[in-house]
Amino acid sequence: MSIVTVNDVRRAVIATLGKQFPMIKVYGEEIEQGFEAPAFFVKLLSASHTKELGPRYMRTHSFDVHYFPLDGQNEDAHDMAEKLYEALEVIEYNGVQYRGTNMNHEIVDSVLHFFVDYNVYVRRITPEVPMMQNMEQEGYIK
Repeated sequence: MSIVTVNDVRRAVIATLGKQFPMIKVYGEEIEQGFEAPAFFVKLLSASHTKELGPRYMRTHSFDVHYFPLDGQNEDAHDMAEKLYEALEVIEYNGVQYRGTNMNHEIVDSVLHFFVDYNVYVRRITPEVPMMQNMEQEGYIK
């Protein structure tokens, strides 16, 4: 199967954040104890794999990008949400762009939660079946 993996999409989100916000640390696995704000934490909430027409499949990757603002200020979190709507609208992996959908955000306990989905089409590679050599066919009419 020709696949863009879950980790490929996750790395593309992390790379996009690092490129757009070079002064802010981005965590992809888990948040270290004693980390310093401001910081991002990229969490994959879920991934799904749905059969489409023929050998095509749709993979949906749902992310929650946490942003920990400096001094826990909600105003800073809302400002960052505005920037994330633009920064995560399109991510790139291996020269292919993927558009973010279903973007929304909320602030819980002074932490911004920015939700975004990325839909990726993948295609199952079918093995080549050898073609028939020759066929002779005869027909008679009475």
